[in-house]
Amino acid sequence: MRSTFWKASMAAAILLSGCNVDQRVAVEMARMEQSRPIGNETSLQAVVGVDVGSLEIQGESTSNLYALDLEYDKASYQPELNYDPTGARLNFKLESTHRGGIRTEPRANRLQLNLTESLPVNLKVNTGVGDVRISLSRMRVSRLDVEGGVGGTRISSYDPNPVVCDEVRLRSGVGSLDAVGLGNLNFRTLDFESGVGGANLDLSGAWKQDAEVRIQVGVGGVNLRMPRDVGVRVTAEKHFLSGLQLDNFHRDGSGDDYYSENYNKCKIRVTVVVKTGIGGFRITWI
Repeated sequence: MRSTFWKASMAAAILLSGCNVDQRVAVEMARMEQSRPIGNETSLQAVVGVDVGSLEIQGESTSNLYALDLEYDKASYQPELNYDPTGARLNFKLESTHRGGIRTEPRANRLQLNLTESLPVNLKVNTGVGDVRISLSRMRVSRLDVEGGVGGTRISSYDPNPVVCDEVRLRSGVGSLDAVGLGNLNFRTLDFESGVGGANLDLSGAWKQDAEVRIQVGVGGVNLRMPRDVGVRVTAEKHFLSGLQLDNFHRDGSGDDYYSENYNKCKIRVTVVVKTGIGGFRITWI
């Protein structure tokens, strides 16, 4: 979490410092479009990095492996796209070309990336300043890693994932994170880390297996929304300023773990490990 928080804090400091060296550079908009049809690939690994700007990712039911539509300020940013057919790996990054810092016009850059719904996708996203929207509905997600710097992040998955997702990692520097339908991802483990900001993690969906959720928060609160047909065990280490709100939970004997009242009756069980700083943690039943 240190690296995420550090990068987010530095970005926020640059934006709030009043440094306007880059603002004297005139905006010069350009567009980049590229797509690639599915060949002999059996899966896809996509690594996406955007320093500044808005990012939207979603599934696509066409014959394309990926399709990219980018609008960017070429006076201050440089895109780089590479595809390795041997490893079926897509790498894209949009970086600032100015050494003086991050421009204060994040809305100038916009990336729309569509990924195949036909093959398993290992998706890794890293953003600096800007809003992120990721729709995983109908996609075959084998692994998900999302790191946001400064800005809001929203992730949604409204359809059951046809494949097992080995790991979900969500990291937020400064800003909010809202996720809906995470239970549809069919994950084994989910890790959430946050520096400063709150999060709403909705774990509704078609659960197929037991899982572990690990939550670590610096400053902010986390609301975990759980379906009533899933049993939950909570292990918590809390700071003296933190608060746990666990309705319909009880302790088993003298231990420190909390169990939902439905725990022994449910086929699917989730273990939640919580470490909070200044903030709180709450489970809401849905």
